[in-house]
Order: sequence, then structure tokens, then C-alpha cells
Amino acid sequence: MFRISGFYDEAAADLGKQIALIKKLGGKYLCPRLLNGKNIADFSADEFERDILPVLSDAGIRLSSLGSPAGKINIDDADAYAAQKKKLAELIKIAGLADCKYIRCFSFFTGGADTDGVRNKVLDKWRGFLELAEGSGVTLLHENEKKIFGDIPERALWLYVKLSHPQFKLCYDASNYIQCGADPWAAYEATREYTVYYHMKDCIDGVETPLGMGRGRIADIIKDLNERGYDGFLTLEPHTAKYALLKKAFYILPFLRATRYGRVFGMIDKAAGIKPLETVSREDVFVWQYENLVKIIKNVGGKYE
Repeated sequence: MFRISGFYDEAAADLGKQIALIKKLGGKYLCPRLLNGKNIADFSADEFERDILPVLSDAGIRLSSLGSPAGKINIDDADAYAAQKKKLAELIKIAGLADCKYIRCFSFFTGGADTDGVRNKVLDKWRGFLELAEGSGVTLLHENEKKIFGDIPERALWLYVKLSHPQFKLCYDASNYIQCGADPWAAYEATREYTVYYHMKDCIDGVETPLGMGRGRIADIIKDLNERGYDGFLTLEPHTAKYALLKKAFYILPFLRATRYGRVFGMIDKAAGIKPLETVSREDVFVWQYENLVKIIKNVGGKYE
């Protein structure tokens, strides 16, 4: 069973509007990152239990993972790391309150360095994260974000093997791999045995596109996951702002049309039947993503909720 979730803050900052869109699409799951304009990592467990959990419970919305920024800091920033550990400790409590099994994390900005010293620092800091999670039942997911240590499959796998911890798993993002020069299908095949969570984001020429229009081979991945009996989350992260907010400028300003953004935005307009200066909202783009994902799942004979 595929369980469709999403970073609904890409469509609306307000939690009530996020929930309304989930309901409109017939969904059940949310990956919280920004809630009413506040990052999930900035909530204390008490605040979350008081202000957010009742709203989610009343709406029947469950959490797929917490969209934490843990590990999205410079590897040598000791103060930021100490602050993130405190926030991660609260996030683990929040996950427990919400019966959420996963927290998304990263493996630090290293300035492109890949030395033995850098690798040891990454391991030490991740071990500090994992110590906080031990005994909680919460799994920390490593996302292959651009420009962090584990931004390519080889380093993500190295980290997985070296940590060898039951509460450390991988989160796969095809678009991020493409933007780091990795082949998304090869990365999928290399990491799928250790991946328990998938972000649904596609791109071409470094520009995010609706699912299935880019180079992410999303349909092939969904087909393979279905055949392998995957039972987990597909979380929409379409990065709606770039196209929805910028596309008109690439028609109004002729010198922008020949750029990669101009070419891709034009391709999206043509495929969606959108006029050059027609307004498209961030919610519109999010709905396209959801509908495209459902279509792909149905085409491979999969089930979803």
C-alpha cells in the first residue's frame, strides 16, 4: 500500500488550509515542516500537544514524518549543532505524541570536502543524533539533500554502513540526486534495500517539474516499489513556488525565455494547457502533483491511501 503524504506548507502556510487541501484531495497524511508559519523544529513538545495535536486529531490527519532541518548546518558549527540536538530531543517527543515513526534529517554542509576528517565528524555528529533517538521507537531518516555530505548515493550508503544503527534509514529524493549529477535510477537501485521513505519530486535541467515530466524516472520507481511490495510513504515535495510565482516573469522579460527555467516553465505550460500569462497558484501545482502521482500508481496496479 502506498501512503501519500506531502509537505503541504508548499501550498499554504496556515495549518487549517493545509488540512483543507488534504481533505480535498482525499488524503490522510501530512509531513509537517512549517505549521502556521513556524518550523516544526521550533515547537516544544508541550506547545505541539496544546496547539497542534488537537487540530490534527479532530481532522483525522496523521503524520508521515517530521520535516526536521536537523543536520542542515555547517559541519564545524558547534553552537548550531548543540541547538539542533536540543530541538531534535523535542521532536522525538513530538513524534511520540503524534504516533509518528520518522524524523527527516541531513548530514551537514561540508563545503564540498570529503576527507577522512570530515567523514569522522559526520559520523560523530550523527551518532549524537542517534543517541537521542535510542529507545524511542523513532527512526531518523537521512535525506540526500543537495550540498550535504550524503548528497550522492555512494556517501549516503557509506554513512548507512558505518553507522549500522537500527534507527537510521535512508529517504530517497530523485530530484536531489539529479541536481547532484547522480543517475536517479542507479541511485534508486543502489539504495532501495536501505530506504524506507520516498520524497516525490521530479526535475529536468535542475528545475522542478510535475511528477513524470522530468528525468526522475518516477513511474519506473513506483512500478518497481509496487512489484517489491513496498508498504510505506510517498511524500509530495513539489517545490511549487518557483513555477507558480516566477513563470510570468519569464514571458514578460524576453531575455529570460531562453534560460533553463524559461524552457522548463514553457514545457510545463504546454503540457498542462496553461496560457503564458495565466495565473497558477501554489495550490494548483500541488494538486497537479497529487493527481499525477495517483495516476502513476494506478497505471502500475498499485493501491494507495
